[in-house]
Amino acid sequence: MSEVNRITDLLELKDVEVTQFKSYAQENHIFISVPRTKHSCPVCGQLSDVIHDYRTQRILDVPLYEKKTYLIYRKRRYRCEHCGKRFFEHNSFVPRYAHTTNRLFHRLYQDLHSVVSQVSIAKRYQTSPMRIRRLLDALSPALPALPEVLGIDEFKGNTNKTKYHCILTDLQSGKPIDILANRTEATLITHFRKYQNTQQLSHVKIIVIDMWRSYYTVLRQVFPHAIILIDRFHMVRQVIWSLENVRKRVQKEMPKSLRIYFKHSRSVLLKRSDKLIVNDHINQELIRDRLIRYIPDLKKAYELKEELLAIVSEIHDPRLARQWLNSWIQKARDSNIPEFASCIRAYQNWKEPILNSFSSVYSNGITEGCNNKIKVIKRNAFGLRNFSRFRTRILLSFA
Repeated sequence: MSEVNRITDLLELKDVEVTQFKSYAQENHIFISVPRTKHSCPVCGQLSDVIHDYRTQRILDVPLYEKKTYLIYRKRRYRCEHCGKRFFEHNSFVPRYAHTTNRLFHRLYQDLHSVVSQVSIAKRYQTSPMRIRRLLDALSPALPALPEVLGIDEFKGNTNKTKYHCILTDLQSGKPIDILANRTEATLITHFRKYQNTQQLSHVKIIVIDMWRSYYTVLRQVFPHAIILIDRFHMVRQVIWSLENVRKRVQKEMPKSLRIYFKHSRSVLLKRSDKLIVNDHINQELIRDRLIRYIPDLKKAYELKEELLAIVSEIHDPRLARQWLNSWIQKARDSNIPEFASCIRAYQNWKEPILNSFSSVYSNGITEGCNNKIKVIKRNAFGLRNFSRFRTRILLSFA
């Protein structure tokens, strides 16, 4: 089998004839043409096979033998005998006005679904990062449909001088549906106004958020019939922060050796009591008792943390949860621990959305997982500055 025939088989292009193959130090040049046939005139529709002239076009293809590969395409320009229109012949491997083959575009598109950087994709296919950027601009996703269970959270992005971006997630499918430039009320209202002339706003039944006031203010107006609930992680985090602040306060008054011991043992205080490890090598219950035995405020803070975690994990009735939460808030007040003031205030301000979470199995855990993948995309790219391209990369990576 000749080299030209082998290249023809490797190209896997329909109705393409390879006339010559030249290999240079850094590039491959494959000279091709398509069989002559009658073509329909784009103006009058008459068939014609009258050749007016030939033009040569250099088209970037997927690398061959790990070298940049160009198709040197000698294409015909036909002339319509009926109306005189000149037009190029049709082919199946390169779009009109493009200088890149369809299959290279397809390969680039497939790789953009991964978390690797745009520069790495460009190097793999012997092309420029600017071609990747132009492809991302052309692939900007359209407005998605709203899900029945919507999760809203933010992540650090730093594109277009905006520190935090907002992610909207379908908590049933586990995939993001859209990325917003920021988490301000104006941006949220502008985004959801796009759905005003559709029936999709009424399709949303449950919304999971954190304790960012702008989310609740906007969503209460846009989705008046939806159930808004606070993610349980953000509820628990409030009491964890309070416990940590108590530990930091009391250990400041201790000698250096004890301060170090308390700091290294902090995970024992944060862990559920029924999850503490007790075996021949370590006794975390003993360590916990040493930490809280002689410090009343730390002991009270630990007990408040344990009681709240028990409420969150064991109660699934909103009415019963209201009684327990009110009782817990009163105990926290009676403890007179200043570090719990912000926690009490948060629970009072967000009481209804918090209680809604006791009747639902949904949380923003899936959204947090999406945020972790977004961090990988951003880290591999050493940061991204164009928000529109960043949004497209994120949505493609979850498609």
